[in-house]
Order: sequence, then C-alpha cells, then structure tokens
Amino acid sequence: MAEKNGEVQEIKHQEVGHKSLLQSDALYQYILETSVYPREPESMKELREVTAKHPWNLMTTSADEGQFLNMLLKLINAKNTMEIGVYTGYSLLATALAIPEDGKILAMDINRENYEIGLPIIEKAGVSHKIDFREGPALPLLDQLLEDVSFIFIQP
Repeated sequence: MAEKNGEVQEIKHQEVGHKSLLQSDALYQYILETSVYPREPESMKELREVTAKHPWNLMTTSADEGQFLNMLLKLINAKNTMEIGVYTGYSLLATALAIPEDGKILAMDINRENYEIGLPIIEKAGVSHKIDFREGPALPLLDQLLEDVSFIFIQP
C-alpha cells in the first residue's frame, strides 16, 4: 500500500520491480495477491513499501524474486553469501532471513545512502549482525579481499 494525494492505494507490480516473465499483468498481480504477498514476512513487506516510495524504485527486487531467493538459499543451506548491488536492501533482507544465525553476508554497493533507507527495517528484523556492508565499487573491494587468496574454485 502507498499514499497518493492523501489516499491509500495498492502498489501494483508493474509500478515497482517489474521483472516478470509473465506476459499478463493481471495474472502476475493475481499470483502476487494470492500467493506471494500472504507469505511475505512483515519486515520484507515494510521494506518493499518504503522502497516503492523511492524515485528509483524500479531497481528493487520484486517480492516473488525475494521469496524465490530466500527459498533457494535455504535449499542449498547457504551460510556465507555475497551481494553486489544492495539498493535499499530488499534482497539483502531476504538473504539475511534465510541464512543461519551465524551466517554472514558481504554486501557491496556504491551508494550507502540507499542502503540506509532499509537499514532500520533490517535492524528491526534482527538480522543486521549478519551483514558486512562495504561502500564503493565492487571490483576494487573484491581485489582487496582476494589479496591473500591463492586459489578459488567456482563449481560450474
């Protein structure tokens, strides 16, 4: 929900984070309303609604994508993750809620100001201790992190 001219209006998916493969907006909206939104944790709903008011809201992760990410992380038992590009932190919150209490997320973004929009909600959700936020371009940060690494294997 969002306010416009003093009236509360429902936020339609095509207004925020529209990245669906579905061709029908009506079908996608139905899926959101009957399956995605009812299962969305309150903290993620709050962050989604706050992000919807931001002028760059099309950069956000959609609610269905956030739930898919959360499920995928749980299925693979992810513990330590990395996120490059945080924006207001919707996918970051989905990740933090999915990984175990002692899990860690290395989160990188060039704009800390946008991250701080979602930070109070992340803190309220009790998962901020899992996040190591680094501001700046990702490549120099990754180079710095990898200085002492002799070998990296990425499973295909």
